[in-house]
Amino acid sequence: MLASVKEARTSGMSFESAEQTEQRRMLAATRVGRSMKTLHRHISSQVMGAMQEQLQDEDLSFSQMSALHQLRAFAPLSVGGLAERTGLSLPAASHLTDRLVVRGYAQRRENPDDRRAKLLELTERGQQIVDTMDSRFTDAYRVTLQQVNPQAIEAAADAIESLLRELFALEAVGVPLPDCLAPEFNP
Repeated sequence: MLASVKEARTSGMSFESAEQTEQRRMLAATRVGRSMKTLHRHISSQVMGAMQEQLQDEDLSFSQMSALHQLRAFAPLSVGGLAERTGLSLPAASHLTDRLVVRGYAQRRENPDDRRAKLLELTERGQQIVDTMDSRFTDAYRVTLQQVNPQAIEAAADAIESLLRELFALEAVGVPLPDCLAPEFNP
């Protein structure tokens, strides 16, 4: 073993300590975050404009749109679960739920584990609203990147998909990750 370490050092190979690996990981993650923030600045006005237009067209509040996205990602949810995911109080989430149900964006169904409780999920109409928002978001990237070299776009997409695969693989073996990684977004 000592000979192989000595050979690796003389051949130019290096070994990182766990601390060095962690530091490199944090620096790389910061670099990705800064790069994504800069890219997002280029598209944010288009995304926000499209979102505002859709919210007005559908007469939805930002909290309602956020709830629809949470229901798409994590349904079925209890009202309490929706409150937790949206950062609303339980009474506010209950009122928001009532409005979404009345307008046909969400529906309640019986909780099979507790017949007294109800679970929420999107209706087809609610799913269409969220799908339209996603489409507008993707369109903003297309517009922003329309003049960029296709190889650069493909390389960026490959790198991002690789990161997502790694995150989902970690999650699959029980490594706790932020719960913003919904299963339906697994590439």
